[in-house]
Amino acid sequence: MDLYVFDKELNRVGVIDDFIKSEIQRHYTKMGQLYLTVEGNSETVGLLQKGRIIAKADDLSHGYLILTRGYRDEKSTELEIIAPSLNTLLSRRSLFGQQSFSGNVEDVMKSFVFVNAVSPSNANRIIPNLFISSSTGIPISVTEGGTGSKLDEFLYEIANKHDVSWSILMDVHSKQFIFDVWQGTDRSAEQSINPHVIFSKERENVLKQHYVESDSDYKNVAIVAGEGEGAVRELITVNDDVTGWDRVEIFVDARDLQSTYVDENDEEATLSAAEYHQLLFERGKSKLAEYSQVVTFESDIDLYANGVYGEDYFLGDKVSVKNDDLGIILHTRIISTIEKTTRKGSTLKIDFGSNIPTFIDKVKRTVKK
Repeated sequence: MDLYVFDKELNRVGVIDDFIKSEIQRHYTKMGQLYLTVEGNSETVGLLQKGRIIAKADDLSHGYLILTRGYRDEKSTELEIIAPSLNTLLSRRSLFGQQSFSGNVEDVMKSFVFVNAVSPSNANRIIPNLFISSSTGIPISVTEGGTGSKLDEFLYEIANKHDVSWSILMDVHSKQFIFDVWQGTDRSAEQSINPHVIFSKERENVLKQHYVESDSDYKNVAIVAGEGEGAVRELITVNDDVTGWDRVEIFVDARDLQSTYVDENDEEATLSAAEYHQLLFERGKSKLAEYSQVVTFESDIDLYANGVYGEDYFLGDKVSVKNDDLGIILHTRIISTIEKTTRKGSTLKIDFGSNIPTFIDKVKRTVKK
């Protein structure tokens, strides 16, 4: 596997064709990342500079921005690189003023990117060479609003709630970065349009599996508090029809959402009562999406068995996963892939189903409350 290195104008400046190890993590619901270890010498140090972009030679759409590098000098000198996906560019922008949009989920997410990174009122906020893809018409209507949030985190909240994802892709020929909203293809045994993709040890395309289901972090009712104080504070409840033991509540402080506000163009705007309540309702749904039930299969895939990743199935696709010993079948999305390559060969790990929140994820979520 060769890795190409680009500068921020997407000019290719070098190739890495020999490395100690690499690990490429791609995710449907959060930021991907590349970890790379090479021999530490003047050539690699000069090539793998912070701010440069790494991409696989056979996948030039997905780039990883070098933000961290370190040196390890023990038995040999090694250069270690940590590079998040290009989605990290949107972590450099925040929602400026209160913003809200309604419409198709693609168009809504693209509107937030447009006014904060592509064509903001303050030209200093423009991300150079960032463009927005044409919409494909994902048939999901939404109303979303927020203020002050980091743009990347806000977009993931919207995407996770509506079962879509987003990427900043490279177009090395036109020297452009493209913001795209997308949804994986349904290849599960539940549908009859596309060829089925089924994973199981019995089909000999899975080396090992780890099944987890958990309600320990699960919440299903959101009490959302908006503007106002005390008895006159605006309150709405999401999923208020859930009762008894089945009801697991969370309180959401949405005071940042106001019915009258100054928008990103420094103009005063006022929402109707119905529009404001819809914003509060959507905030509650977004928060509940962070506390979903966990049902997941972690699986090591046989790269040489029937079905090839990147040809027959892709990140975000809906597939079927079976374990005949447990009598379990899931029709679920591929939510993450981890491709590890060393001088001895490559392995592929795929996670199907819900995300299992890491300790860091939970800390970030607690801070945002």
